[in-house]
Amino acid sequence: MTQPLQDALIEIAEVVAKIPGIKSAYPYPHDQQNEYPFVSIYVSSGNKAMGAIGTRKSLSNINLDLTTNRMNLAADMEILIPFLDTLPAALEAEVSGEGERFNGTISTFEITNYIFVPALEYSKIPCIAYRFTMQNVKILSNT
Repeated sequence: MTQPLQDALIEIAEVVAKIPGIKSAYPYPHDQQNEYPFVSIYVSSGNKAMGAIGTRKSLSNINLDLTTNRMNLAADMEILIPFLDTLPAALEAEVSGEGERFNGTISTFEITNYIFVPALEYSKIPCIAYRFTMQNVKILSNT
């Protein structure tokens, strides 16, 4: 049986995987990857609190690393830059209006930040990435 935060990570991955141009999205980082660009999703920090009797509330910061292999910097940036708009828009659509709230696993989140990661190695392959952070992802659950 999965837990509320684990369920949310899975649902975020499903939403992100549907964004045109993203080859794959994983609710947990993988050791190896062959298709680029891909997104690895993981919790970077958070807290859990007691709510009303029998309920819990967590606020988590969830990172989404949009990664591509480093071949030609200008061409690689052309791959990643469009996602600076489309990836946050897909996340925001889930908690706006008629959004499905990540299949009911997330109540809301405050903001999506992003930062360029100019050099990293993934499975011994040089890569570049944008790290998106969904801040204060609110998850309500019953205990």
